[in-house]
Amino acid sequence: MESDNQVFFAFLFTTIAGISTGIGGLVSFIKYARKEKFLAFSLGLSAGAMLYISFVELILKSINNLSEQLGSETAYSRVAILFIGGLLASAIIARGMDFLMDKFGILKVPMVENTEDVQRSPKKTKKLYKAGLVTAVALAIHNLPEGLITFLTSMQDLQLGLGITIAIAIHNIPEGLAVAMPIYHATQNKTKAFLISLLSGLSEPFGALIAYFLFFKYLDQELLATVNVLVASIMVYVASFELIPSAYEMGYKTHTKWGMIAGIGIMGISLVLLS
Repeated sequence: MESDNQVFFAFLFTTIAGISTGIGGLVSFIKYARKEKFLAFSLGLSAGAMLYISFVELILKSINNLSEQLGSETAYSRVAILFIGGLLASAIIARGMDFLMDKFGILKVPMVENTEDVQRSPKKTKKLYKAGLVTAVALAIHNLPEGLITFLTSMQDLQLGLGITIAIAIHNIPEGLAVAMPIYHATQNKTKAFLISLLSGLSEPFGALIAYFLFFKYLDQELLATVNVLVASIMVYVASFELIPSAYEMGYKTHTKWGMIAGIGIMGISLVLLS
């Protein structure tokens, strides 16, 4: 019965994290939320939450679990190798994605700060709409392993799974903004923009299904610790080399800084209260 409850909450957490892209789609229709100051703060918030969970929860817990089975020296060595390897793999994958985006002419559309409707040529409108759809597909692919990560972590520890759910949900809100805004500005259709942003996050529950049927029954504590370190390395890479630089490029470093502090504070306090 306890295992069934664990599976239920693991799927629930994954679904909540996924549908938060729809929250971003709704937030994109609020006037202030379209300003880059808000986006810089939210990206900093997400980065801070990810960094806290990675270093304070995932890595420390993995070291403790591996130390019990392999000894402290071997555990530290394995965690270091896995963490560095995960960072290198993340960098190579990110570089490959950038190459493919350049090769196929997939352009990043800047956030539109002016909320008033503007007249655009059909060509530019089509480009905005296409960019929104491509972003939605890219995020759906990106969210698939996030769903797998959230599910596997929740199956190991519901408290930690909840923390990761919060971090990913915060991270997915600006992603929903990135999908909804170009589509809304191209079509002036709020319903379409919202639904497409929501669908881009529903790949996370699908990732949970993959985790359940392919991995769950074969995982032991040592393998779970390995997964946690790799997850931490991915989250650190995303926070350090994607979220924070993107926020800083907007020119609102103070908003990003306070966003990071808020993200770390929220994660730290929430995990303490739940312990």
